Amino acid sequence: MLTYSEESLKVKPISAEELKKQERMRDVTLLLQQIVEREEIALKLIVDSLIDVGSINYANHKLNNPPLNKIMKVLVGYIKPVARMAAIFWLKRNLPDLLTAWLEAKVSFEAVPINEGEAVTGDLETVPIQEGEDMERNLESESKLGDSSY
Repeated sequence: MLTYSEESLKVKPISAEELKKQERMRDVTLLLQQIVEREEIALKLIVDSLIDVGSINYANHKLNNPPLNKIMKVLVGYIKPVARMAAIFWLKRNLPDLLTAWLEAKVSFEAVPINEGEAVTGDLETVPIQEGEDMERNLESESKLGDSSY
């Protein structure tokens, strides 16, 4: 015979405001899913552009040898259809939820967790403050990345 303790049966009451908020955010997720399905061509164009720019930047950043750089850029043309399919599949599954969490973080005053170990906030206080050598190294690396040409 099954027995239940008093503690296991206690349910935390949810306010009407919280229920409405959850319902509206679920609506936002559903609308974003519809947009992703309808605008698949736009997503493909965005992914193609990102693959092109990313491959050029990667080749310029990692390969200093001009012949290898050119070979890498040619190889990306062959890999691009597979990368596009994988990216579209990932975007269709994850974009609505990630975008909803980001939008919810923008309209709320508390952190909205995306993953268990990660929370999204729009506050500058969440950015770690860097001092001394760390800041100089980051500034140098950012300036090097900005110098790469296409």
